[in-house]
Amino acid sequence: MSGRLPAAAALARAAEATRFESSPAAVRRRVVFLVSDVLATMVSACRRDEIVRARASLSVGGGPSTVAGSHHSADPATAALLNGLSVAAEQLQDGHRHGRGHPASHVVPAVLAVAESNGATGESMLSAVLAGYEVGVRIGIAMGGTPDGVHDIATWGTVGAAAGVAHLLADGSAGTVAAAIELAASAPLLPDAATVFGGATGQHAFLGMGAHLGVVWGSLAAGGLRAPAGTLERHFGRWAGRSFDPSLVAEAVAPEGGWSDHAVLGGYVKRHPTCAHLHGVNDAVEDILDRWEGVREGIESVLVETYAGAAAFDDPEPPNDLAARFSIPYTVAVALVTGHLDNTSFQSPWFEDGRVRSLARRVEVRHRRELDARYPGGRPALVTVRLRKGEPMRAEAFVPRGDGVDALDDADVIDKPRRLLVSRVPERRADELLAAVRDLADTGVAPLTVALRQLFDEGREGKPAADSE
Repeated sequence: MSGRLPAAAALARAAEATRFESSPAAVRRRVVFLVSDVLATMVSACRRDEIVRARASLSVGGGPSTVAGSHHSADPATAALLNGLSVAAEQLQDGHRHGRGHPASHVVPAVLAVAESNGATGESMLSAVLAGYEVGVRIGIAMGGTPDGVHDIATWGTVGAAAGVAHLLADGSAGTVAAAIELAASAPLLPDAATVFGGATGQHAFLGMGAHLGVVWGSLAAGGLRAPAGTLERHFGRWAGRSFDPSLVAEAVAPEGGWSDHAVLGGYVKRHPTCAHLHGVNDAVEDILDRWEGVREGIESVLVETYAGAAAFDDPEPPNDLAARFSIPYTVAVALVTGHLDNTSFQSPWFEDGRVRSLARRVEVRHRRELDARYPGGRPALVTVRLRKGEPMRAEAFVPRGDGVDALDDADVIDKPRRLLVSRVPERRADELLAAVRDLADTGVAPLTVALRQLFDEGREGKPAADSE
């Protein structure tokens, strides 16, 4: 390694210096918001039928850690798995474009479950979330993407979750965090991309397993188990990464300790309930809708030109609501027909609507090669709506809204957690949960988990809203 620290040791050294309370204000704001976003995304999908059934099949025993959407609790590893099941179910999870994955969505369920079981302070939980996020993203960037056919969920996100849990349990000890990274790297998950893109419900387990293994590896590292130094480069990088470059890890670590910059400020929050590759397209369609009041009438066809990673999602007839979230033709058509794109766009009656289905078949998706160089710097897309009468309407997008340092300047992003929560639970309960997250550093983890447990204590008419678990 030419005298260079093993990648895990370098990452752990920076993680040891990671503390929420001493981080810049913008970083603290982003971390707190991401906790809200992940929890709201989790709650939004936790009552889907397949999630309820899967959770019931795994809810055995009890434990100290809260399980969202259930009146049961579980041991930390099981709670992280059960909570993680729903985070990616509706394609609303956070992400990082350059890391090519979903850091907070893995780290938050894992760290929260352990923080609750250990009686951790709010500041230590938030420090662990930030450390796990930063570690995971740096590994994702160094990987250069995943091999063909492998989805990013539960790859480097698992390692980041393990680092976050180890940080929490060992007060940031570099030795323990490095051990967690190497342990998690010694047994990588390689999720099947076709399971995700095809809308199979097995995809829910991927992120759940990432959070679960984050708890397992982080806890075992704190307990003294070890893998050989260099496992991250030698094994994980070889099998989980497309082209692992350890020098990118070294560049992320500041000479004086800590990070050279904060990856968390370069992450994104999803405004659209679709695969992130579709967000440039979705933004361009949104622009057309904003500029053209008559957009729902007189459409002849639609041309979408985009980079290779997005152009692959060209199925005009997705078989279910999960697959529809990965379909450019469907998402374009339903937005143009209804005037909006949100979770209701993938439910009845719109999913079966003849106008939507007809227009989806008239959406042409074309790979425009010169746009490939603009990814992952952005998610470029050009959308042209051809009319039966009149000039076509055109819009283009580059960096999706809700992405990067200005993400929290977007009103739709800021409103997203509350909007998701009040679509599922009484407003009072939603506001209690969001207040508990906002005050987490001062009031601790207990008020947050109490609020999470009480979300479904009463329905909109004051009636019990518990599921059958």
